[in-house]
Amino acid sequence: MTKPKGLFYLAIFTVILLWIQARMPTWNNHMQVDVWVMWERLNYWMTHNHSFVGITGNEILPATLLYLFTPLGLVPVGGLVYANFLPIMMMLNAITLGAHWFFVNNKYIFLTSLLFLGPILLFRFDGLVTLLLLLSFYTFANGKYAQSGFSLGLATGMKVFPIIFLPYLILILLNNKHIKGLQQLLVFFGEALIVPVLIFFLLGGTYPQILAALAFHSQKLISIESLPGSMITGWSLLTHGHPPIMIPGNGIWAVAGPSALLNRSWLLPIALIYIAVYLRKNLVKKFNYLIPYTLILIFLVFSKNLNPQYLWWFMAILPFISPSPLTWGITLVVALLNQLVFPLFYTIFVDSFFGHNQNYWIYYLLLLRNIGIIFLCYLSIRELFSKK
Repeated sequence: MTKPKGLFYLAIFTVILLWIQARMPTWNNHMQVDVWVMWERLNYWMTHNHSFVGITGNEILPATLLYLFTPLGLVPVGGLVYANFLPIMMMLNAITLGAHWFFVNNKYIFLTSLLFLGPILLFRFDGLVTLLLLLSFYTFANGKYAQSGFSLGLATGMKVFPIIFLPYLILILLNNKHIKGLQQLLVFFGEALIVPVLIFFLLGGTYPQILAALAFHSQKLISIESLPGSMITGWSLLTHGHPPIMIPGNGIWAVAGPSALLNRSWLLPIALIYIAVYLRKNLVKKFNYLIPYTLILIFLVFSKNLNPQYLWWFMAILPFISPSPLTWGITLVVALLNQLVFPLFYTIFVDSFFGHNQNYWIYYLLLLRNIGIIFLCYLSIRELFSKK
């Protein structure tokens, strides 16, 4: 079998399997919750005189809200209902994942990443965010700083975390004394942040609503899936013999802890990495995919929320860094464990483990996943600073 033919069969198998999984209740019933939330926001606009005036409890940022209007180009406003909104959004998300194909270096790694992670990205817009990030990195590496800044700005407008990459791009341009490129990067980054906000205002949105959406995420407690959540849960098992009490709120199951502190806990390790990168001048001569890959892992390790789709943030970059067999193997194990915890055994995790202090094995699966993420972070830092 030739390599292209093998790649073709793997691609077909990946598409078919993910779509079959996505239609099965075991996956679908848990995963479509986020799509339903998106539908509620769009439905509010359609049923309130095509305006967002008065909308409350919205955690979706303006750039993402505009993405929700895409189905209106396929189905008239009057004919759009949740029954067709769901498959349309799944198809749109599948198309954005397919668009990664044109950027990834190692397409086998890309396809197997999707296989092991499962169909969750068909129900989330994280694939669009990573596509914008890859476009930003690709255009930056090819000297197109305006396009890079605009793509990074759009990604930041959808998910705030891409802002952690901006200092790296700035450092490269400063090190190469490319002041014009720096100006282009920053101007178009700012434009990409502002344009969706202005459109949101035209659609009836307000500045306080944007602040409320940002506050919604910062006010979240420590999710049960996060690394800090695993540590708090483990400490409760050791000291009290049972899991901590779950606290529902802001769309997650959480545990009590220093959530306000954890909102900023990632700043110090990210800053330390940047200092180390700056001191190693060879790392700021030209763009290196290993640095954003490492930054994402550090961010996730110290984050108080680690939703299942967040793994794609670093897995999307993996095909560009030529991972070692160890890194690649651990990544696949982590992705598979991630899929087992959510959605396959999530009901057991919430109801049986946290609710009745039973079925500890599901907690151990989550703990293994999180330990794997920590180890991947360690491997990436070691590789980054071992290079001359």
